[in-house]
Amino acid sequence: MIEDSKSALIATHTRLKNEFNQSPYPSLDERKRRLAVVKSQLLTLRDEFVAAANEDFGSRSEFDTLIADIMPSVTAIEYIERHLSKWMRKQKRAAGMTWLPSKASVEVVPKGVVGVIAPWNYPIQLALVPAITALAAGNKVMIKLSEFTPQVNQIMRRLFTEVEGQVQIVEGGPEVAATFTELPFDHLIFTGSTAVGKKVMAAAAKNLTPVTLELGGKSPVLVLEDANIDAAATSILMGKLSNSGQICVAPDYLLVDNKVKDKLLGAMKQQYASLYQASNGFAKQTSIINQAQFDRLQGVIADAEQKGATIWRAESTSQGRKLPLHIITEVSDDMQVMQEELFGPILPVVGVDSLDDAITQIRTRSTPLASYLFTASQDSIDYVSKNLATGTLGINETIVQVAVESLPFGGLGYSGMGQYHGEEGFYTFSHKKSILQSGNSQWRNKLLLTHSKWLTKPLQWLFLRG
Repeated sequence: MIEDSKSALIATHTRLKNEFNQSPYPSLDERKRRLAVVKSQLLTLRDEFVAAANEDFGSRSEFDTLIADIMPSVTAIEYIERHLSKWMRKQKRAAGMTWLPSKASVEVVPKGVVGVIAPWNYPIQLALVPAITALAAGNKVMIKLSEFTPQVNQIMRRLFTEVEGQVQIVEGGPEVAATFTELPFDHLIFTGSTAVGKKVMAAAAKNLTPVTLELGGKSPVLVLEDANIDAAATSILMGKLSNSGQICVAPDYLLVDNKVKDKLLGAMKQQYASLYQASNGFAKQTSIINQAQFDRLQGVIADAEQKGATIWRAESTSQGRKLPLHIITEVSDDMQVMQEELFGPILPVVGVDSLDDAITQIRTRSTPLASYLFTASQDSIDYVSKNLATGTLGINETIVQVAVESLPFGGLGYSGMGQYHGEEGFYTFSHKKSILQSGNSQWRNKLLLTHSKWLTKPLQWLFLRG
């Protein structure tokens, strides 16, 4: 573990950069070896990760840790392993007639030392996926883990023991994070809130460090009149209750056609009782991470009720920091529930009269990281796919688009910048070095040097004709 001092962080970064400079292009075999070690350790330590996450959260579903945190990390490694040799290949490009007989190409090379700032909500996946992608691209990595998951962090340190020369773990609070963002990384990726993302970007700008920001915002769900209501209800509940809604792409508010609004809400309440409560789902539900977040959510609910909203609260035997599903109707824009990212099992509902009405309402807010559309109409799907500004789009699904390894993941505007996962992630942490290779081009350079008409006349005829 790196001590939380500025000098120690600087020394670690300097050492990793010096080591990278001594061997700036790891071979395909070496990169695959590192990935294999991480995967093997992750599988070996999975039960310890489950126990650690349960302790950090106060109570965390085994499903949320195994299936939503560890499994995506394993499948991401396996996907990268299958495609890495293709991504690493030199890319041939056309030099064009002007520069014949020179040859053009792009060499995909590592950037250097990559910084990863991981959040607490998925403390395994959101640390590992960017880290292993950066490793696959040939970089060294420093990971700043969340101070809210100290038990998971201890297991994470053990996971990287066998590749310690490639990956260094950093722990600490806001002061450590501030120092971390000021290090002269060759790339920095941050996952967290928009407010903190702004600070990260400002700090990185001092070193002109390129950044990838995976933020959040209010992710809307659009349910149209022709949607399969029962299927929509199930998917919305699944997305909202996974990790107790503590997901940056969780459904944040619901825009539903007024013609089917009551039917959808009825289906959600009925399914919550029959599918979730009946299977003792609330007992398995993940707790809110800490008391401050729990109190914040209670405050959001109280604010909405005080300002005239109607609150439907699922029946539960409340234990600790577990919060049952709350569906809030009769909401208004002055309520906190419509102003801030919720990050909990609270769902405000707004009735709309048309798809255009829904899109207009989304556009009045900051661009979301994810949006969800439920409809049977291909025309509506095509329209939203082309016209709605959003980082990702799920159609007749919620949240699972993030788990598809081949799809890039990233936000737009206030929900972030840049993308990672899969091939896009590999190129995010790589530099595409342009190369023009010539033999003896002295004759061409003589013509260029003297501005010879033997060269300029043909070029004008070829390229500058009206």
